Amino acid sequence: MRQSIQQQTLDLLASLHQTGRDQKMLDRIVQIPVSIYTDPGVLAREMVTVFAHYPMVAGHSSSVRNAGDYLLSDWPKFPYVIVRDAERRLRGFLNTCRHRGARIVSGKETCLKAFVCPFHGWSYGLDGQLKGITKSYNFPGLNWGEFNLVELPVVERAGLIWIHPTHGKSIELDEYLGPIGDDLDHFALDELESYRKTHVIKQANWKLLIKTYLEGYHVPYLHRNTLSQSFKNGVIAHYEYGSHIRLAAARTNFLEMLSVPAQNRRILDYASVYYALFPQTFFIMHPDYVSINMFYPETPDRSIWTHEMLYRVLLKFEWVSFCHIDQLLSVN
Repeated sequence: MRQSIQQQTLDLLASLHQTGRDQKMLDRIVQIPVSIYTDPGVLAREMVTVFAHYPMVAGHSSSVRNAGDYLLSDWPKFPYVIVRDAERRLRGFLNTCRHRGARIVSGKETCLKAFVCPFHGWSYGLDGQLKGITKSYNFPGLNWGEFNLVELPVVERAGLIWIHPTHGKSIELDEYLGPIGDDLDHFALDELESYRKTHVIKQANWKLLIKTYLEGYHVPYLHRNTLSQSFKNGVIAHYEYGSHIRLAAARTNFLEMLSVPAQNRRILDYASVYYALFPQTFFIMHPDYVSINMFYPETPDRSIWTHEMLYRVLLKFEWVSFCHIDQLLSVN
């Protein structure tokens, strides 16, 4: 987040604190039909619109820093694999063999030098090209070029990896994220390292889980002994761009900023910043760590929730992957 935006947001939080209320949003009561969370027809439409037409966050770049490193989808409805190839380019593919559709990467692999189907042994390069067919004489006249892995658009920006669920589409993050993307560029997220990632099944609609993050109304009550100790009466400022939302929540030390010159104030010293990145990611910048929450619908009342924590490494070491070690040994 640019310094000028940080100052504007902190000034807004200060004015909200004086009035003792959050920033006005709709400023009116709106009732939402329960059916948007329970109707299977709504989920069916979401799958062919929300989860087909828009890029989504796949994960943090620390998962794929070296050649052969890969990142797997956490959502069975959209199985993909993202790999860093030998030229250090990120490539994304549907994680399905073109022969019978078996998963080509299980997640147990230490690193990847090629894709090999565990069912019949068909093999592909990290560029997705079909390289080998077991007993290829059984497939006379097969045009190998028509059976490469299905490639998906992948973009890496500000330490985050984005993937588009539809083959042949493109990802234009400048247009898609607008000022939100500019925010993320200035947080040096690519310097962070993943500490832990958890997977949980929740008996709830995916939108309802995200919506809970979008309001601080519950914090003084539901989290009275935990989160509420860190925030200043739930004072929140919000900003919207397209379908993306930024929230800034003042922390308990918020008034300490008044003794700091405006040009020296860093927003993360006095507030946590939250980003709802459409369609399924809730990204949180706390003063001491970053939290990436992603939500995937299984049924109207069942969702996958992944939570990844990122920290800044104070003492930086040169980490070498197993793939990289093999490359060094082959050279020496």
